[in-house]
Amino acid sequence: MSSKRKEKDKPKDKSAKKPYHIKRADLELEDYQLQQEQKSFSLLFSRGIHALVRSKQFYAYLILQAVAAWYGFGQAFLCVGILWMMVANTRLKKKEGEMSSWSVFNKNFESIEGSTDMEAVEREIRSRGMI
Repeated sequence: MSSKRKEKDKPKDKSAKKPYHIKRADLELEDYQLQQEQKSFSLLFSRGIHALVRSKQFYAYLILQAVAAWYGFGQAFLCVGILWMMVANTRLKKKEGEMSSWSVFNKNFESIEGSTDMEAVEREIRSRGMI
């Protein structure tokens, strides 16, 4: 017991690197950030495939689709599956302060910045006519 206490009481050498120490240069963060900014098709495709492989809903859908096809309702279940994907991937609850891209769902029918509304089009047409 006393030998264990002596090991704990010894000051640790701070210059010694831990075995899980990773250098920033080894991470290649610049390449990762570049990929994130470019949003290349191959990156998005690989992320989509990776998400499908991990999805339990997707596997449940495939099994149910096979069963429906076996009984002759494959096309009908495909339509139901497409509707389910639309409902499942639509976020019903918005985060605090988040606005919908559809102005009819926002408070006081406010539109998001950068969207085109009829007043903006009308102002643009009138300003061109004055020149």
